[in-house]
Amino acid sequence: MNDFLNLLQLRQIENEAAKNSIDLIDRAGHSTALWVNGKFNKKARILIVAGRGNNGCDGLAAAIHLQQLGYKVDCIRLFKDNTNANQEWFNKLQALKKSLTKFPQDLEKYTLIIDAIYGIGLTHELDVETSKIIQKINDSNAHILALDAPSGLNPFSGRVQGSSIIADSTLTFISDKPGLHTGDGLDTCGEIEIADLIKLSDYKLLPANNKIEFNLLDDIPYQHLMRSKFNTSKGNYGTVAIIGGNQGMHGALYLAGKAALLSGAGKVVLGALDNDFTLNFNTPELMSQSPKEIIQNIQAFDAIAIGPGLGQDDKAVKILNKLLDNIEDSKLLVDADALNLISTNHDLKLKFREVRYKIITPHPGEAARILGVTVNEVQDNRFMSIADLTDKLNSVTILKGAGTLIQSEKNIYINSTGNPALANAGQGDTLTGIIVALLGQGMDLLSASRFGVFIHGLAATKLVLSRRGFNGILASDVAEEASKLINEYVYAGVFE
Repeated sequence: MNDFLNLLQLRQIENEAAKNSIDLIDRAGHSTALWVNGKFNKKARILIVAGRGNNGCDGLAAAIHLQQLGYKVDCIRLFKDNTNANQEWFNKLQALKKSLTKFPQDLEKYTLIIDAIYGIGLTHELDVETSKIIQKINDSNAHILALDAPSGLNPFSGRVQGSSIIADSTLTFISDKPGLHTGDGLDTCGEIEIADLIKLSDYKLLPANNKIEFNLLDDIPYQHLMRSKFNTSKGNYGTVAIIGGNQGMHGALYLAGKAALLSGAGKVVLGALDNDFTLNFNTPELMSQSPKEIIQNIQAFDAIAIGPGLGQDDKAVKILNKLLDNIEDSKLLVDADALNLISTNHDLKLKFREVRYKIITPHPGEAARILGVTVNEVQDNRFMSIADLTDKLNSVTILKGAGTLIQSEKNIYINSTGNPALANAGQGDTLTGIIVALLGQGMDLLSASRFGVFIHGLAATKLVLSRRGFNGILASDVAEEASKLINEYVYAGVFE
């Protein structure tokens, strides 16, 4: 099941299930016990840390089921102001075994600690005392299982609210939650499994503002990139231009250009703002024209990118302004300093919004400048941020970062490839080159964005595995690996 539900939809299911006498808490407890039974033998010592609400109820129900299976289980409730339902489950557990009256000092005797403190219902920053307990749990050597979501993580936005359980595993109920897969979710959830509890098809759910799903390749027509005819030429595979390379920033333009060539573009033309720019003959296949020449001959290009090393001086403003005046129906990708200029120049912003075929690829800092907020506010709710960006600039949007998000209209895709190896200079330029090459070869805006982001991240994954580490993986390395992966996908089975 890959359905992502929001909090309102989950509450709707809980309410309807209660009306139909479906005990979701008991089912959650039973599912938790089955999960434990599949991974730990009866010698395992288990501590369940329960909160005051429904997540605490899930933990108490799990304690009952685990006791019945013959596990040694200790349970501690952290709060005194518990809900009525929570008290009822607590009373049921007491009939089997008395719970602990205070948090244990020695956690090393436990093989497994189950976090059932807050789950999906947390609406505030964690208090100091709860944060201290969470830190003790995190510092233990036990395997940590979070029920529904690690306590402290907002499972819908991907933001840690003060502090959070750092789980080894998360067993989430009814449906997946989007915040588990982006932002802080990637550092707190560990391995995620879903316990369905109910059949979603039995419920007519309230509509969501946006449809959220994983960025998978099943519906992306990347097979069209195959060069299946011998009677062909470079003109059949896209002529693309990349504008940037202001003084002191030639490398960004080179990286994007080389990545575009490696990703299959038939011809790549670099348009450098710096008059002293010269082609690097380590990549003699690249060509060069002035930005003015590129704009004058804009119909000769199947796709254009602007931003890598563009700078923010008067020359950059003039070139971007001229490009937007002449872009017409050409495909345009805007990155880096071009985004910064649009964020601060009202006239550029208005012109850019009217461009018909466009992609923006901001990192959180660039997104913050466009939206007029702080980087922390962007990261506090990456889903809301990308929706605001898409609406504000009327674009296909790629919000880069841990768990990169891609949005077109009301559809948001969570990318699952990539890792910390991408946290160094030039990786965004390489991504720009990959995507503009895909656009030049005929992919639509959304498909090129999704396939490009997926391949870029997977290239980093492959390199990390081969080098057995995250450090020192360069943007040019990623471009080379991405080229191999594109060929592997496009020609799968052809050369076997």
